[in-house]
Amino acid sequence: MGGAMLRPGDDRDILATKFEIEHEDVFHLKNLYKLVHEWLVDEDFVSVDTGDDKIESLYLDRTKPVGDKEHHIWWRAIQVPRGNNYYRYFLKIDWQTLYMKKIEIMHKGHKFSTNKGDVILRIEAWLQLDYKDKWRKSPLLRIFDKWFRQRFYLENIKKYRDDLYAAAFRLNQTIKQYLELKAPADWGRPFHPARGV
Repeated sequence: MGGAMLRPGDDRDILATKFEIEHEDVFHLKNLYKLVHEWLVDEDFVSVDTGDDKIESLYLDRTKPVGDKEHHIWWRAIQVPRGNNYYRYFLKIDWQTLYMKKIEIMHKGHKFSTNKGDVILRIEAWLQLDYKDKWRKSPLLRIFDKWFRQRFYLENIKKYRDDLYAAAFRLNQTIKQYLELKAPADWGRPFHPARGV
């Protein structure tokens, strides 16, 4: 499954959207982690390296002298829409936590263990064209590659980019809803339980 990293300077990698969510308060980090992972699995995203649901490519956990924890987590996930051989979605999700502490709270007369701290999620959604490099490696197809993308594939590229943008927006809404952050739209009843409990 390897080879799904971004190709620097290559116009075949198109940024559909990127966003950052930061939240400093009481929340349950493990539940947020599971929520985002389940969302990716539900949306058929898989690991860049292994092709399964183990999308984590970096996990760094550091405990500071005062007892606070800091995390750096990188997730790299791909999805090939409907078995397509030309288009692929690539999600780059970077987690960072600061000043994380385990705390206990009272909720409806019960004591719960949860976390307090700052979490930052940086998410980029990329549409990758010719992800298998078939057009670039073929002497004949290479001549027509850019021309086909600008003429014949332009509408399809826009459609796939818009589909990826919509998926990334749903992920954004899911995270914000879990953390009870403000969002530009009303999204109805949550599927996952409220944060921190």
